[in-house]
Amino acid sequence: MTITRCVDLSAARWLEQRDDDWRRLAARGPRCYDSYARLRIIPDPAYPGQLEGEVSVGPDALSDNAQIGIVLTALAGHTSTPDDCHFCVWDGWPSFAIDDPMPKISIPNRDYFLFHGTVADAADWDAQMKALLHDIGAPTLAFAWPADRAWCVTCDIDPHFATIGAGTAAIDQLMAEAQVDIVADDPDVEPPYYG
Repeated sequence: MTITRCVDLSAARWLEQRDDDWRRLAARGPRCYDSYARLRIIPDPAYPGQLEGEVSVGPDALSDNAQIGIVLTALAGHTSTPDDCHFCVWDGWPSFAIDDPMPKISIPNRDYFLFHGTVADAADWDAQMKALLHDIGAPTLAFAWPADRAWCVTCDIDPHFATIGAGTAAIDQLMAEAQVDIVADDPDVEPPYYG
């Protein structure tokens, strides 16, 4: 296991210093990439006002983190720093004690714990987090990026998708990934949301 919790938060200051609206940043990620895609963790709503609980997901469906792990594995070849990556996790997951003493990064209305590891660590995120946090549940990644910031994957607690910002070649490769449901994303157009 190589994922560790970070006390030094300097690697995440770029997220705190963004001018993006906090809702957009938390759900859609930073606006600084050439291309974007959305990982649909569950399918988009079929009709306006549909509730997320009305979607039937098969018993073999991959977890949020497993799907994000596939995306991060595919992105590994699109960074010069695959062994130097950072991951943020929202502090509201039950995996964390309310009085957890670790420092957090903050954007308005969201606080996150910072972790460090490799892109390869993300493929086994659930098991590594369970071991690290001594918990039966693994929190979903909120942000993941390599040290060179060649890409960023963002997954807020509310939407049914994760957003990927990266170079065009990386997004093109992701769009061809058959294991997960990825569609092109336009950062200027709001995607559909569940009611």
